[in-house]
Amino acid sequence: MDTSSYRHSAPLRGFTLTELVVAVAIVALLSGMLFPMFAQSREKARSSTCESNLRQIGLGLIGYSQDYDGQLPPAWIGWSANPAVSVPFPGTARWMDVEQPYVKNTEIFTCPDSQTKYTPVPPDRIVSETNPATGQPYAAENGGYSMNVTYYSDPHVHPPTPVFDQPGNGRRSLSNIADPAGTAYIFDFHNGQASFQCAWSAGGQTQPRIDNNAHPRTLGGGGWLVELHNGRLNTEFCDGHVKSVDLDFLTQPGKIVEDGVPDYCHFTIENDCP
Repeated sequence: MDTSSYRHSAPLRGFTLTELVVAVAIVALLSGMLFPMFAQSREKARSSTCESNLRQIGLGLIGYSQDYDGQLPPAWIGWSANPAVSVPFPGTARWMDVEQPYVKNTEIFTCPDSQTKYTPVPPDRIVSETNPATGQPYAAENGGYSMNVTYYSDPHVHPPTPVFDQPGNGRRSLSNIADPAGTAYIFDFHNGQASFQCAWSAGGQTQPRIDNNAHPRTLGGGGWLVELHNGRLNTEFCDGHVKSVDLDFLTQPGKIVEDGVPDYCHFTIENDCP
């Protein structure tokens, strides 16, 4: 028999421990490099969705103002000089409730990174009452965006939002805003009770500071402004444009100084940015 026709197969050889350890290390290294990139890509997509939401919200607010002689909507509705009909804060409706008919969409009021969805207040209810479907007050189901109501009782600077129960702040229109492109109007925020508005009452020492120890960083009373999107937050300005900014930009000091502290010029309708 011609044995030369038989071929001897090479013996099977497994991985050595060293080779296995090296392979595992390479996989771990690649994972460590790729996973953060995937996370950043997902967050970029969420931020883009948020920016789109704000653009639609801006169009709805413009539609509202056109129907009301250029006036902007208040953050909440209910107060009246007549105590018999007045409903205290947070009132019978929020700015999202009065704008929703103009956009015919409830989803755009929820930022993809916010904690709860927006639930409209039915016409026969008030904002502080409980939503029977969730057991939560409507005031806690605010979606993901907050309206600028800062400095609402300040005699020197003012927000773009009308505050009817504050002297000199009862009516506000686009024509009152000296710098629409530099005045912030709607922001990302940290959802909470009545956080559909970001408010502090006066300037100087009462305005909040950036919390650099929070991750992500935060600012603001009522509706906390939060750097939700990779260290930035989306902001709609009064001229309708949307910009991704950080809290350092929003707290740029203005020309108006109270109690030795400059106000934040991007929150005010006065043309007070340097």
